Amino acid sequence: MLNYHLSINGYGHLNVTPKSQKIYSSNLEMLEANLAQVRAEIKEAQKRKVTQDPDYIPNGPMYWKPKVFHRSYLEMEKRLKIYIYEEGEPPVFHFGPCKHTYAIEGIFIQNMEVSGFRTFDPNKAHLFFLPFSITMITQVIYIPESHDWTQMKNTAADYINLIAQSHPYWNRSLGADHFMLACHDWAPEISFAIPNLYNNSIRALCNANTSEQFDPSRDVSIPEIHLPGGSTDGLTGGPPPNKRPILVFYAGGVHGPIRPILLQHWENKSDPDVQIYKYLPQNMSYYGMMRKSRYCICPSGYEVASPRMVEGLYMGCVPVLIKDNYVIPFSDVLNWETFAVTIPVQDIPNLKKILMDIPMKRYLKMQRNGVQMRRHFEVKNVGGLNVTRTHQTSQKIFSSNLDKLEANLAQARAAIKNEAQWRNATQDPDYVPNGPMYWNPKVFHSSYLEMEKTLKIYVYEEGDPPVFHFGPCKHTYAIEGIFIQNMEVSGFRTFDPNKAHLFFLPFSITMITQVIYIPDSHDWTLMKNTASDYINVISQNHPYWNRSLGADHFMLACHDWGPEISFAIPNLHKNAIRALCNANTSEKFNPSRDVSIPEIHLPGGITEGLIGGPPPSKRPILVFYAGGVHGPIRPILLQHWENKSDPDVQIYKYLPQNMSYYGMMRKSRYCICPSGYEVASPRMVEGLYMGCVPVLIKDNYVIPFSDVLNWETFSVIIPVKDIPNLKKILMDIPMRQYVKMQRRGIQMRRHFEVNSPPKRFDVFHMILHSIWLRRLNVQVHDER
Repeated sequence: MLNYHLSINGYGHLNVTPKSQKIYSSNLEMLEANLAQVRAEIKEAQKRKVTQDPDYIPNGPMYWKPKVFHRSYLEMEKRLKIYIYEEGEPPVFHFGPCKHTYAIEGIFIQNMEVSGFRTFDPNKAHLFFLPFSITMITQVIYIPESHDWTQMKNTAADYINLIAQSHPYWNRSLGADHFMLACHDWAPEISFAIPNLYNNSIRALCNANTSEQFDPSRDVSIPEIHLPGGSTDGLTGGPPPNKRPILVFYAGGVHGPIRPILLQHWENKSDPDVQIYKYLPQNMSYYGMMRKSRYCICPSGYEVASPRMVEGLYMGCVPVLIKDNYVIPFSDVLNWETFAVTIPVQDIPNLKKILMDIPMKRYLKMQRNGVQMRRHFEVKNVGGLNVTRTHQTSQKIFSSNLDKLEANLAQARAAIKNEAQWRNATQDPDYVPNGPMYWNPKVFHSSYLEMEKTLKIYVYEEGDPPVFHFGPCKHTYAIEGIFIQNMEVSGFRTFDPNKAHLFFLPFSITMITQVIYIPDSHDWTLMKNTASDYINVISQNHPYWNRSLGADHFMLACHDWGPEISFAIPNLHKNAIRALCNANTSEKFNPSRDVSIPEIHLPGGITEGLIGGPPPSKRPILVFYAGGVHGPIRPILLQHWENKSDPDVQIYKYLPQNMSYYGMMRKSRYCICPSGYEVASPRMVEGLYMGCVPVLIKDNYVIPFSDVLNWETFSVIIPVKDIPNLKKILMDIPMRQYVKMQRRGIQMRRHFEVNSPPKRFDVFHMILHSIWLRRLNVQVHDER
């Protein structure tokens, strides 16, 4: 398998290993011979008897040639191999919506990633999949109301350029053995940005409109499927024909050229047979009306596709297609005239007569045929954790791997000990830790270097964004998204779990609170169940969680609710390493096992404009604070120091409008960092970024990286009871000591900086180092 760590627009890095042209030629000849055999088998199918199949045998007039279709399908199952380019990161690549009108994009990408048709050897591939989601491009890249498609088109074009430069396969065929899949209306237009994509490649599109350069001989029409809940639960099935009193039903928005004509002729008619609405009355259920109707109208809107066609099949309502220039999905195999009605636009005024003239016997056949065809439009295993890959390895291999891993860690422990005791400071081209800011700089440096040399982390692949493999990067809890994003493409990552010293659980507590939690419900059950279900899935699919009861696993969470949600899984909070911003010992944070991580607020998603400040001589204010009043400490601070007519002490609940928050930090020598509802606060890192010495006023807080860093050398720690003496305490610090603290804080800043890509000794690596130290203290055994 070729292993690439890369994304578009600087998300990652690319590593390319070239192959010889001779091998390409040989592989191509084999692949083409393989396909020639397939074509011969399919050609002979019509002459043969029906092939037996334990699951389903296509039969009946709904298929143009059922035997040919079946043979082609069986040959596909036997031979087809598809290579998915690994380049690109969610949410634009390798991800798509699964709860949306365009859900087929996410469903296909999700299932393709774990499909048995997938090959990790591109030289064995008959097809190459371009795993971008046009829907996500429109949501992430497009600037609303700008009407400027340039960036979206550039994103698609840049991706093709990237894979063309990194692999030989696109240029070899000019894209002819590649395919994209998109359901969003804008997909055809975006594809036009790459001439070889729309001229040569296979475009699987919902918007299969021949007037917009859809080519039925090369492109593929796919169904638009609306899944409000991410699954088909409650959507499939309906009453028999004799319990459908309504002749025909439609309700939907007025857009495109066809729907206004339909509504002009049939809306608000006092006819119980024809129920056609622009706005569905409040007392009616949309799906309920479909199940009461014999026919359901599926007119084009702005674009030709509509989810109503599939909804009709799901619910036993015969679709009535009113569309121009539309290539119906799977029409190369399915004879839609046997289970749907197609009406030209000019015949809309005669709609009722056309449907009434269909004999009941023919309607019953169409309805029954449609129910049979439903299987070809159903979606399975969507909306949850869709895992089909399991890894079964012998107990002997696990034991052997564990012995190797533990011996590996023992060597690292010995090396750290020897380095610290006997050697001079190790040379390092980037940075050599030194000074009183470190408890033991030689030990830290040695441990860090051993981590770089040794540590391997396996990231579980189960789960889909936005709750898994994704997190916020422009937020007070930005460290969640930053860490997950960097971990996915890190050199510390291994794709072989048997080589892993640690296993990362890639869920974001912040995204769980945003996606799963029902605001103001005060009900945490669904959130806790999400975390618990994930652990259950990985423990069922892999042996590693059960092997150590989670002791070599870690989670990372910055949201205040991280600890509480972790309590839903006893082995998670008792055994696993929890990297938390809310590192509160009064809330079961265990410093010997858990890791305290910094809370970093990145309004723009980057540190640009946040780092740097004037020297001590240009900081006229002694101490500054501004922030909300929550938690037990801030009210005491404000009670004693708010609105004092003291130019040295600038403390506010609400910052005056003429003041800049960051500007005030840069004018101040000390910046107060009090706990709020929870112990962590981004002010501590903001102070280090801007050269303002942090003043920590917190109870039960384990300061980030305090197993390595001596915070007393570059910050001030004041007990809550001493808040009334705040000014005196700070004034009593000699100027020389303050200047040293300020200078040391600037030196320590590197350990809290966010870089893309990460740099050595920055916050990403410091978090990993803290986790590495905990892993060094744990030995995992096989319980046999």
